[in-house]
Amino acid sequence: DVLGFNAGEATVGSYKATEFFGEISVPLLQGAPFADDLTIWGAARTSDYSNLDDRVNSFATAVNYAPIDTLKFRVGYQEAVRAPNVSELFLGQSNGFPGADDPCSVGGFQPGTTDSDLCVATGVAPGDVGNFTQANSQIEGRFGGNPDLQEETSNTYTAGVIWSPLDSLDLTLDYYDIEIEDAISVLGGSVTNVLDLCYNVVKSASSEFCQAVNRSASGQVDTVNVLNANIGKIETSGVDFAAYYSHDFGFGIGGNGSTLDVNFLLTWLDEYDVTPVADLPDRVDVCAGTFGNTCFAPLPEWQWNTRATWRTGNWTFSGLLRYIGETDDDQIENADVASRDLPSPTIDDEYYLDLTLSYAFEQGLTVSFGGTNLLDTEPTELGDSAEQANTFPSTYPLFGPRYFLSASYKF
Repeated sequence: DVLGFNAGEATVGSYKATEFFGEISVPLLQGAPFADDLTIWGAARTSDYSNLDDRVNSFATAVNYAPIDTLKFRVGYQEAVRAPNVSELFLGQSNGFPGADDPCSVGGFQPGTTDSDLCVATGVAPGDVGNFTQANSQIEGRFGGNPDLQEETSNTYTAGVIWSPLDSLDLTLDYYDIEIEDAISVLGGSVTNVLDLCYNVVKSASSEFCQAVNRSASGQVDTVNVLNANIGKIETSGVDFAAYYSHDFGFGIGGNGSTLDVNFLLTWLDEYDVTPVADLPDRVDVCAGTFGNTCFAPLPEWQWNTRATWRTGNWTFSGLLRYIGETDDDQIENADVASRDLPSPTIDDEYYLDLTLSYAFEQGLTVSFGGTNLLDTEPTELGDSAEQANTFPSTYPLFGPRYFLSASYKF
């Protein structure tokens, strides 16, 4: 246990795997008119995991076609499996405190939807249902591994194009569509979902969701056990774009030449839908372009970054500019909560700039100096829908400009 932070137990466990796999690539045409290259590719794998009920199988296939040497097309299909890892199976239980609303409290009760009798059956006094004030906007969740997890399965469709109009310029555009069934996540997808599923959707005290809710003698929610589970499914689709450019110049520091490399990466997230319960296919959490206690870390529809690096003699100058698009609190999309009723309904789009200067000495010593977040971009303060520190530190840097000096030596 770490003083002042969430307690956690030890992670202990193991499993064994035996796998056989093969791969084949068959060139059908090469150097033909309108078919500089036509290749089909395939792969297959069979796996036996000691912790799974049955042997699992997966395969993938793709077609690569280049009518000319500067233009290539590719399409692919994959049926894959992913066995639960050691952490997902055996992670020691720990507690966390996400923001959530008790459906039996005055702030979470929905007349005509919330089951009042179920609130009473699970420990709320009859006169308090829909009337008492929740003691804290955060509710303790118990998180951890589950040794009974089974494998995820997925279907993936991809299509892409690679275009090289110049020797120094490469452009790629790829579309993906992925569906993961029996996806591994916390029970119900989140603490918020478990409470909602128990009292507003399933409405059965014997359901796994209601069994996960523990109340104190006062009727307040004490803890919600959301250990890892195989939830319904995750569906996502989007487009990735990448550009790479390199150019040599006849000038540089010390009279030497120089080289400029530019990389640009962009992602458009079209869909990210989570079905927390397989038996409730109509219950879908829409997460693309959102953040919060249901969808967790921000999933912006648009993200991009670009890095420019100029090398001349022993000097290297490099800059990285990152963009994270705007996202909305997932309660707006999934719980019909008006934005005016939320303290921070939107995280604005953000830019981050990092710069580095390096010098390589002939003896194998390289010295670098630079700074991160030089635009002093501050994260949006979120209130109850945050991960930690009133924001999502896994996505947005907490600190303003930071400077570093480093050295490396190769021998």
